[in-house]
Amino acid sequence: MGFFGFFECVNEPDVAQALFEAASGFLRDAGMSTIRGPYNPSINDDCGLLLNGYDKPTVIGLPWNPEYYTVLLDGQGFSKARSLYVMNLPLHRLQPPARFVGIIERLKKRANLATRPFDLSKLDRELDVVCRVYNATLERNWGFVPIAIEDLIDSVGDLRAIADPRLLLIGEASGKSAGVALTLPNFNEILHAARKTPHWLRLVHIFFLMKTRKIQTCRQSVLGVVPEFRDRGLHAWLIHEQFSEAKKHHVEAMLGWLEDTNAEIIEICKAVGGEKDREWGIFERAIA
Repeated sequence: MGFFGFFECVNEPDVAQALFEAASGFLRDAGMSTIRGPYNPSINDDCGLLLNGYDKPTVIGLPWNPEYYTVLLDGQGFSKARSLYVMNLPLHRLQPPARFVGIIERLKKRANLATRPFDLSKLDRELDVVCRVYNATLERNWGFVPIAIEDLIDSVGDLRAIADPRLLLIGEASGKSAGVALTLPNFNEILHAARKTPHWLRLVHIFFLMKTRKIQTCRQSVLGVVPEFRDRGLHAWLIHEQFSEAKKHHVEAMLGWLEDTNAEIIEICKAVGGEKDREWGIFERAIA
């Protein structure tokens, strides 16, 4: 299996054909028999082609593309291998069902569960926890690639200016790290607001908006429980804690993406009122 990513193309089938022939030729020479993507550059980053909701505002870390991209891939013999979903949680009008909350409260007492926000003064320690939990949690995911601590540090360097430590939660069971739930303010709201500003003034405008504008939406981007605590209801607990904390600071949240096979998390999201919002596709074809 070989992979492609960072696909950018005008609406011309001949151009798409040339790109994919070049990529397929490289992979064929490396001994690959199938090409799959887009991954930009791995499953830990932006991936997939947007399949619907093209007119909706974009969300941080989730790719957008013109509608014709899927037509180009179909014309080159690609078929969808996997769907990735985002669940919409309209926080301003939702309250988790009382029965669901009761189950979570009993679980917290029985398993001695607690969450805590990131301690930015001890960032190296916190990132080490996230790295270990992330890799242990997602190892069963389709196409999983372990994330290196160096890559995680680089990502945090990019996000530190916009991340809210209150929404970066580490879950603990009897004081032992059991999971993580990371939420990011949707900084794309700021970028949208500054889109029509003259380019020579845009950066100043963005900094001004960062100080004066309250971001309304957020993306709940990472949710995971380490293997030894799986199948004990901790996924539901973390979603509830993540939902409750985000509700204090935002009016709407997007959770995901989620693989279409991740039935447990999708059903938990539906239990707190979540609805499927947008879909991305991962595509593949045989290399002739």
